[in-house]
Amino acid sequence: MTLSASVVAELFFVLLVAVVCPGSSATTIQWYRTARGNSDRLSQQTSITFGGDFTSSSTITVNRQVTYQTVLGFGGAFTDSASYIFSKLNSTLQAQLLDMYFSESGLKYNMARLPIGSCDFSLENYNYDNTSGDADLSKFSINHDKENIIPFIKGALTTMQKWTNDSLNIVASPWSPPGWMKVPESPYCPQSCSNCELKDEYKHTWALYFSKFVSAYKSEEINIWGVTVQNEPEYCPSNYESMHFTPETERDFIKTYLGPQLKEDHPDLNILIYDHNKDHVVEWAKTIYSDSDAAQYVWGTAIHWYTGDQFSNLNTTHNLFPDRPILATESTENRETNPKSPEWGKGEHYAHDIIGDMNNWVVGFIDWNLLLDVLGGPNHKGPDECEGAVKCGFDSMLLVDYNSQIIYPQVFYYYVGHISKFVPRESVRIDTVVAGSTLETVAFLTPDKTVVVVVMNRQDHPVTFKLLDIVDGSKQAVRVTALARSIQTFMYR
Repeated sequence: MTLSASVVAELFFVLLVAVVCPGSSATTIQWYRTARGNSDRLSQQTSITFGGDFTSSSTITVNRQVTYQTVLGFGGAFTDSASYIFSKLNSTLQAQLLDMYFSESGLKYNMARLPIGSCDFSLENYNYDNTSGDADLSKFSINHDKENIIPFIKGALTTMQKWTNDSLNIVASPWSPPGWMKVPESPYCPQSCSNCELKDEYKHTWALYFSKFVSAYKSEEINIWGVTVQNEPEYCPSNYESMHFTPETERDFIKTYLGPQLKEDHPDLNILIYDHNKDHVVEWAKTIYSDSDAAQYVWGTAIHWYTGDQFSNLNTTHNLFPDRPILATESTENRETNPKSPEWGKGEHYAHDIIGDMNNWVVGFIDWNLLLDVLGGPNHKGPDECEGAVKCGFDSMLLVDYNSQIIYPQVFYYYVGHISKFVPRESVRIDTVVAGSTLETVAFLTPDKTVVVVVMNRQDHPVTFKLLDIVDGSKQAVRVTALARSIQTFMYR
């Protein structure tokens, strides 16, 4: 009789008790798995137990006495598009979706991103003061957000309060000021980056705009934890909102206008620089952090993932400025052609990026739209036709057919959950070393001293490995098999 690879892999777990050294003092490991070849989706498995040490061709060594950065959290974005779709769900599905992200049984999200005004994933272009020349912003109003965005955020806060006293750390980011503050007088950049900047006479007004936004949300009992200066300052599309900064012009805007304004009005608010891809993060950090007048106002650096892994740039940035945390604030994939049959590789891409980022000092990860429709929208068209969802649609962890009132979880919902669900804020990354295989791993020590080890296998075959834990000079090990195309989370104390 010939057994399949998956069946052989499962037999390792049946025989596991015979492999490890039994005894009442052995450490029990709880673990969860998601795998392409079966129905496991963040599914809890039968507990396993550490025994003594042994030899193995593949080993993951975890040393909890070597520590690195402290985790801030995980989350997604309350865009106008996501909030609109949420408003179209019936109350039962709204509660289900909030639970899937923000409850104890869900992904335990505790961070979020919030656009300041419209972005590419809005139903239309909008801002909070469209009165040209209103330098003191007497007409400023967030009434637009009160229809869909604020109720969505309040739903998340209510869901979180059922199980935790933890806060929802919201990072707010602008795509563009009102057009009257810019050259040219448009929320878009119809020509080039060099001709798409803030007018000198409105730099103080734009800084005040940030402050009024934070105050307005506070009046709605929603606290903004931090702001980025500009979403993707090096990218100037003509079909949705944007504005250009160089490292030097962002530095000068922070130290002369934004920093002093926010320090006076909101001294506990955190300012994050850059908010763009990893390729140029070192240059931006050097330019801004090397200027003490600007750096005094800045908490850390925000990054996106669209130019590839470039994990070494994160390590370099940290080594240059170890007191400045790095936060991943946006990621997304091209839209699914069939949300009922999602692409497995997208989940692996997300986990690969989070594992690589966090192994190189990133403190948290915020995804893009919390939900979209099955076409990867809605979104609005700019001056150049966007060709609807064919060109502009993107993926989301949860795609929704709101006409049929159905939620379709995508693969990366589960893959991200293997980290976010088990790694609470104030966890600390601990040392891991992989030998003898291409498994990808990251490990943490939680505030209650639980060790959390995440292991992903992107190969088309199972990989058996030794999980070796080192603490206080002693070693304990267990033999485990990672199924083909799988991710697993192990927890023990």
